[in-house]
Amino acid sequence: MEENFDYSLVPSHFIHCFHTSCPRAGECLRQLAARHVTAVRPTLLAVNPAVWADCSLFVPIRPIRVAWGVRNRIDRMPHKEAEGMNSWLNRTYSRMGHSRIVRHLKPLLPADQKLVLEAFRRFGVMDEDVFDYCTYTYDWNAKSGK
Repeated sequence: MEENFDYSLVPSHFIHCFHTSCPRAGECLRQLAARHVTAVRPTLLAVNPAVWADCSLFVPIRPIRVAWGVRNRIDRMPHKEAEGMNSWLNRTYSRMGHSRIVRHLKPLLPADQKLVLEAFRRFGVMDEDVFDYCTYTYDWNAKSGK
């Protein structure tokens, strides 16, 4: 994924690391973000060089699958089950959240994908292919640690 790295996907609150000689630089998401910095943002957050030695802010490069939308699968469900699924989405994600999911404005992270798959099963859909499409990104919210 690194060859297609899109810096615009890096959250503005994400901490970068410019310690290029770190032994774990090749496996650290903070280092990966720092290697792809663009001039689009005038400021960014960075690891203090005084704490480089302990590397407590290390975040592994871990691609994750994000799913987008469920409209196509809901459209193929019987009316009563589709109503139930839409109602479940409204209760679980709010009307606005449901709308954002359907219009591909809110990605479903792995934990949400699991919930949505379980809900589809409760409404009689047993196949795994319930999302409109999937993409891969990095886990920007992964916990820091050695």
